[in-house]
Amino acid sequence: MKKTLAASLAALAWLEASAAPPQGSFGGVPDYTAAQIVFTGALTAQQEGPVGLSFPPMYTGRLTFEVDEVLRGDVERGKPLALGYVSRQEQPPAFPVGAACLVTATAGREGTVVRTVRPVAAADLEAAREAVQVPIGWTRQGDGWLSPWAGLGDAAWPKDAVASKGPCCARTGRPALLAGPGVKLSVEPVPPKRAIEWTNPDGDGEIRVTVSNPGKDPVPVPALLRSGGRILWEESLVLRCQGRAFVVPGAGGVKSHPEPVVLKPGESVSTVVNILRVEGPEWPGGGNRIEFQVCLGERSAVQSFYYMARHHDPLRAEAVRTR
Repeated sequence: MKKTLAASLAALAWLEASAAPPQGSFGGVPDYTAAQIVFTGALTAQQEGPVGLSFPPMYTGRLTFEVDEVLRGDVERGKPLALGYVSRQEQPPAFPVGAACLVTATAGREGTVVRTVRPVAAADLEAAREAVQVPIGWTRQGDGWLSPWAGLGDAAWPKDAVASKGPCCARTGRPALLAGPGVKLSVEPVPPKRAIEWTNPDGDGEIRVTVSNPGKDPVPVPALLRSGGRILWEESLVLRCQGRAFVVPGAGGVKSHPEPVVLKPGESVSTVVNILRVEGPEWPGGGNRIEFQVCLGERSAVQSFYYMARHHDPLRAEAVRTR
């Protein structure tokens, strides 16, 4: 009874946090489950930057926060943090300078930028704290959660695996495995076999994903699974693009009881993912950028990819055929 009541209250808090944004907020309704960086802190200053002459105008600038509670991401508590902002809207954005705020941010091609800013409210903070307990890419379903592997059904996770004490996927039973502290996740494009000026500066769709331990002690990485002597990259990584989560092409589910990869001090492991094999994103026509958020548990890194349709469309068609 207590568990059911707690779940209902958590779901109610989630709905309240998804309601109309409070006055002084920026960036719309935040998605805390997908956010790369989440923290609370006092907004101490706003510095306005250049305004793009578009319609609506593009406003830019910097915000300075005094960081209080770090819910997710590599942000230091008790220190000032300056983040950029970009917003295309008719009127200049109004920020709650002087107020305690709940902030989401992303570290990408243009540096670390603010995604959403809200004055701290109890419902928002409760929803954010709950959301960061599950991996990026998971979605809420009623009182529970669904993992990106839910579409694999019974094949997603061994039925006889030991039950988790924490959140689990409501459809597959897969536990919400996090990467844990002391782990670094990085991504970089693989250089193309033939570089073509103004066409494939970020390569031909392959990105290298690296998980490393920069510390001096061994670090277990629960979100990075190993079985039968090999790392199960397809069953560990998640790709987010255009607000949707995708499993890595080739994912077929965890067949036997996995164990976490343990990284020795200074050790790194890596894999190459071909993002052109992902079916579902709206790929640009002509030439434009498309962003992928590569996720491992609660950690993620953003890779901006320049897509030239006349060059990458044939490569993507071939990649999909060979999935």
